[in-house]
Amino acid sequence: MGSMIGRWVSGHPPGRVFLSSPVGSLTFGDVVVARAARRSSPRQAVARPVATVESVLDLLVLPGARTQMVVLAEGTVNAEAAVATAAAAAERNAATILFTSGTSGPPKAVRLTTSNWEAACVASVKHLGHGPDDVWLAAMPLHHVGGLSILYRSAFAGGSVHWLPRFEARAVVEALRRGVTMASFVPTMLRRVLDHDSGTYAGLKAVLVGGGPLPDGLVEEAHERGLPVLPTYGMTETCGQVATLRPGSEPRRAAHPLPGIELRIGAGGRIEVRGPQVSPGYADQDDRPEHDWFVTPDRGELQADGALRVMGRVDDVIVTGGEKVDPGRVEAVLAAHPQVTEVAVVGLVDSDWGHRVVAMYVGEIGALDLWTWAKTRLAPHELPKTLMPVVSIPKTGGDKPDRGAITKMLTR
Repeated sequence: MGSMIGRWVSGHPPGRVFLSSPVGSLTFGDVVVARAARRSSPRQAVARPVATVESVLDLLVLPGARTQMVVLAEGTVNAEAAVATAAAAAERNAATILFTSGTSGPPKAVRLTTSNWEAACVASVKHLGHGPDDVWLAAMPLHHVGGLSILYRSAFAGGSVHWLPRFEARAVVEALRRGVTMASFVPTMLRRVLDHDSGTYAGLKAVLVGGGPLPDGLVEEAHERGLPVLPTYGMTETCGQVATLRPGSEPRRAAHPLPGIELRIGAGGRIEVRGPQVSPGYADQDDRPEHDWFVTPDRGELQADGALRVMGRVDDVIVTGGEKVDPGRVEAVLAAHPQVTEVAVVGLVDSDWGHRVVAMYVGEIGALDLWTWAKTRLAPHELPKTLMPVVSIPKTGGDKPDRGAITKMLTR
């Protein structure tokens, strides 16, 4: 990947701004110079993105023709164990090693190759049409594929990145009104933006939203406010987005496959993916056969025009009293209440029901009032037995609910 990034950045005017941020900026020329000054590195080099321009530069400089970049979150618990896990990939094909968000289990070390990254960048440009004139807002963690992809897509296309090291609704709103043309959010971020400012937006080409269930009405509300939201689907193992609603589409909760990507629904309703973006395997695995389908942990359906509708994770389904409950649907319904900003739903072991549905939420509404409101919108078996208001919901490094941590909190 080293030569690939070098080829990308050196192909654009050196004086063009590559990165702008509250903590500093970089031109394409700065990246070229930093890469030229790079000394030989070991087989694996660790990057820990923090709120400095220098750490962003590491993400563009460390990957080399003979060096794999292992990306860890700042303050990673058991960092030594994570590095040891990644070490298993030293003799396998990989340009970067990223860790999954670990929402329902230990994070996995995913190998992504130069071919994966280039295919992902090419597909993104073809599908979304972004180029040198675009400025992509990056408020996602750079140690996860969603944030890192913004850097690499922009380096490939010659566009600029406006980077916010920490998500703050005020700063995001200001950026959306001042020159940003593209943005990537998880649903919670989008909700905070809409709640922070009641005005409308202009000049935006696309706002990608993925990484969690979309509350009813959120896409439509965003469109009415001038935010062209495009639901997107992807994961670390697929090198980011593999399906995104086509730009210019009417608001809907569906996503079209990117060029080069094949999607199908397999056993148990699982989404299966095939294409050049798909990782060859985890750090401790040999390469999977090139034309094999990657079976995701998500359920979905393909609509008449080939668009994908994501239905939730297979392993998140809660069985209570013999009925199946999709926690993503319950989260989406509760999050639609105007006084609720975040929701996470889990199933707790129950001697009578097998499991009971429990919701943790952040908001200014009381639990009884929220339960009463939800009662008219959810089936009886979907209605949480317990609603717990909290100041904040435990998150993974990818800003997704940490369901393991939430379950432990609720069972103390």
